[in-house]
Amino acid sequence: MNAELVQAPEEEEKVWGEVLKSWLNKNMKVKMSDGRVLVGIFLCTDRAGNVIIGSCNEYTSDPDDPGGEAEEPRILGLAMVPGHHIGRIWVDDTAVRNSSPCNADSDEGLEGL
Repeated sequence: MNAELVQAPEEEEKVWGEVLKSWLNKNMKVKMSDGRVLVGIFLCTDRAGNVIIGSCNEYTSDPDDPGGEAEEPRILGLAMVPGHHIGRIWVDDTAVRNSSPCNADSDEGLEGL
């Protein structure tokens, strides 16, 4: 048996671990198997592929589709999406709340709060 083939799953798992870490606190859109779309902040996942989304809004159709009717989202808050219901995932490449005072490493600039 080739040694490279034996090590490949471990290396692939390490790469996916880094990808998941890079998604933390990023805006995420999840299309579910029943057609609903969830939009929120990626918080965590598990080995089963379940995803936890914070500040989550639910749409019955994709809010980014051109020509689609604007619908009022259903506010879910914190949502767990079972992995077997996830059809597709989009992740925004910008961090959420970068300029939030809560993310400050020191007390600099917090005098007015």
